[in-house]
Amino acid sequence: MKKRVIKIILLLIMIISLINIFIWFYENNKTKEITTKAKKYINIDNNIISPKIKNINEDIIGWLIVDNTNINYPVVQGKNNEFYLNHDLDKKYNSAGWIFMDSNNNLDDQNIIIYGHHRRDGSMFGSIDNLLNKNKGGKINLIIKNKKNIYNIFSIYKTEKNYNYREKNYSNLYKKTAEFKKRSIINYNVDITSKNQIITLSTCDNDNKNRIVIHGIKIE
Repeated sequence: MKKRVIKIILLLIMIISLINIFIWFYENNKTKEITTKAKKYINIDNNIISPKIKNINEDIIGWLIVDNTNINYPVVQGKNNEFYLNHDLDKKYNSAGWIFMDSNNNLDDQNIIIYGHHRRDGSMFGSIDNLLNKNKGGKINLIIKNKKNIYNIFSIYKTEKNYNYREKNYSNLYKKTAEFKKRSIINYNVDITSKNQIITLSTCDNDNKNRIVIHGIKIE
C-alpha cells in the first residue's frame, strides 16, 4: 500500500512537471510571436515607430534596445506596476510578463525606470547576464515619439530589494549617480557629470530575493 501511494505521488509530480514545462514553452513561443508582430511597426534605422503599433496595445510608449544583449522590445506603461508582471503585450496572462516603464514615471523625470523579468531563456531582461559575465558596457537606446534617447551604461550591480534606486527625481542627481557608479561591479569609463537624466533597468535575481540593476546616463 505504501509503495503504491509513493508511485502515485511520483506520477503526479511527473505530470505536474510536464504541464509546467509545456506552459513554459508555450509562453516563450507566445512572447517570440508577439515580438515578431510588433517589429513590423518599427524602423529601427530611422527611429520611426508606426502609430499603428497602438493597435496591438495602446499602452505601448516606446522601444528599448540594449547593446550586447537580446533586449529589443516595445515598452509599455500601465496604470500600475503589477499588471505587466504577468501579462504580455496582448494583455493576456503570461508569466514572462513584459518590459514596462514605472507607472509613475514621466519622460522628463530625472530617472526613467524600466522593469522586466530575468527569464532563463534569455528573453525579456534575461540576457542582462551578458553584461555581468562579459564585462561589456555599451548603450541603452530608448526610442520614444520617433526620437532615440541614448544612454551610456555607467553602473551594474546586484542589490537587495529595499535599496533605494527607484526614485524618479533626486535633490542631487550627481551625488546619486556617483553612488550608483561606486556600487558598480564593473568600472566603466563613463563621465557622469553635467547630465540631467539617467535610465534604470531593474530585474529580479536569486529567485526574486534580490535585484540586478543597470544605470545609464543620457548623452543624446
